[in-house]
Amino acid sequence: MGVVQTNALHLVSTHELETLRTALAAGRVPLDLQAKLERLGVKGPLHYSIEQHSLLFIALLLAAHAGDFDRGTAADRERLLRVLAYVRKDDDAIPDQRSDGFTDDHREVRAATLELESLLDEFKLWRLRHQVPKMWLAQCHRPWSPVPA
Repeated sequence: MGVVQTNALHLVSTHELETLRTALAAGRVPLDLQAKLERLGVKGPLHYSIEQHSLLFIALLLAAHAGDFDRGTAADRERLLRVLAYVRKDDDAIPDQRSDGFTDDHREVRAATLELESLLDEFKLWRLRHQVPKMWLAQCHRPWSPVPA
């Protein structure tokens, strides 16, 4: 795949990275990031793409922090974290309030997706094999579900 040129991730401060890293290491997604992703998911295709890829990045980082998914390098995870911190920012290269305010966010997400495509594909397969069956089982064993006799 081709490489998408980006140059805006330097706008993410050390503090922004560390607060996001700390939250994800504790198994939490900051409420402001959750709310932003929910808003993005209903705006249009470009916004939906940012939301869906960000959710994938978050899931990978949470699984890595939990010690469940051990593939990829520390640099790969740092790249995903930096992109998420960028998406979380409202006042970045193109402020999010502008009508074109998410084109830079999309560019950063797309670049990371292309750069880390094999890792993300590997994570999706791992998730299908390990996490999805657990979710199905949990759904089947809810206390209010009828239990077969």
